[in-house]
Amino acid sequence: MLTSRQHYADAYRHLLEQVLLSYGCAETDEELPLPGELEVQALWHGGLLGHGGMTMRHGEVKVLDFGEWNRSVGPDFLRAEIEINGVRMRGDIEIDPSAPDWERHGHGANPDYTQVVLHVVLSPPPPGWYTRNAEHRDIPILPLPQSVIRTAMGAGTPPPRDCGGLCREPLANKNAAQIELLLKAAAAYRAQNKRKLFFRKANVVGKQQAWFEAFAETLGYKINKVPMQLLARRAPLAALQQADAEGLLLGTAGFLLPMLPAKADTAARRYHRQVWDAWWPLSEQFRLSEGRTLPWKYAPLRPANHPHRRVAVLALIAARWRDIESKLHAETARELTGLLTNLSHPYWSRRSSLPSAEQKKPMALIGEERVKDFLVNHLYVQEDAPFAWETYLSMKNRDIPGRVQLTANRLFGAREDIIPLLNRMYVQQALLQIDSDFCALHPCRDCYFPEQLNQWSI
Repeated sequence: MLTSRQHYADAYRHLLEQVLLSYGCAETDEELPLPGELEVQALWHGGLLGHGGMTMRHGEVKVLDFGEWNRSVGPDFLRAEIEINGVRMRGDIEIDPSAPDWERHGHGANPDYTQVVLHVVLSPPPPGWYTRNAEHRDIPILPLPQSVIRTAMGAGTPPPRDCGGLCREPLANKNAAQIELLLKAAAAYRAQNKRKLFFRKANVVGKQQAWFEAFAETLGYKINKVPMQLLARRAPLAALQQADAEGLLLGTAGFLLPMLPAKADTAARRYHRQVWDAWWPLSEQFRLSEGRTLPWKYAPLRPANHPHRRVAVLALIAARWRDIESKLHAETARELTGLLTNLSHPYWSRRSSLPSAEQKKPMALIGEERVKDFLVNHLYVQEDAPFAWETYLSMKNRDIPGRVQLTANRLFGAREDIIPLLNRMYVQQALLQIDSDFCALHPCRDCYFPEQLNQWSI
């Protein structure tokens, strides 16, 4: 009988807990590298950083409405609604890496910030710090615990500051069957965390929008994952269904200019004019001001993965949303794969960017490996049905990501019985989770991970 995903996930969670206990001291709130400002705002707006907490001096705050994500200058979120100690109020929300950033950025003397009702910070304020606006009104400060930020980022839990690292020599004392159990447990734990974050976001932005952002993340690959996620929130699915999706997405992304470079051919200029005309009436509502523009990266990328093209494919997904949404189930994953890999576009099937020359042969808009990435990271992890778990375990990837290979080498060395497992996608997910929880946090020294494995069973 196939062991359930929940059972595997619980077993890995227990292993994590035992490793932390082995250090003999309490977990700390050790700081981790923070994501970029826009990514933090997206995590907050999606509910992934929680719905409130304990302020510094004003009691408990609950966020009832995250408000409108500002596209221009001023506070990050406008017309939000919060409740502090049972008293409701509407106003703006500002998020800063630290409380003193409020004064460093000049918010305290800026009348645009007088309606701020909550100052969210990512680290504890200095002793005695007060956030005050231009009217000298004390603004409640909500520090976000590092554990909450870690969970939202998918990062691991660090050991206590004064204990050893979480990396170790290869697990040579385990046989292949035992290692497979460990990897299934780590993969199940990772899948369960992804599922929790998905539904937490869906409760705030809606399930359709959460799915749409999952597609955006997949299309962004690693290098443009964050800007694609941000774009999907700035130009949400509901707006795209009421407008020209290509014009709205390409314009919000900041890719449309009044005029293309001189090297662009006639067909490129014609297409650009078409999407520009669709974007221009919407630009005042959706354009992002300087400082809120999306952080696109253009290298290293194959031409087929240029951000212009990825955004255009996202627009095509929005245009075909009704067909795609009906197939967002494990049982219809094969139909979804066929639909996505057969998408085509009269311009983008042969172009890599807005001004690029036409290619002689068409290029796939979404390759099969991209669809597999979506299925493993999003679709199969959302369903508890045994079929979804069995299919998840059976999927293979022809490529082995560098981080996966490095983690496998660190843990298992040159063991030949591990090599055949590495193209299984659940194994890749498991190694990414183990790297996040242990290897990536500290150098390999005095690690309790293998010691606990000797006592661990499933």
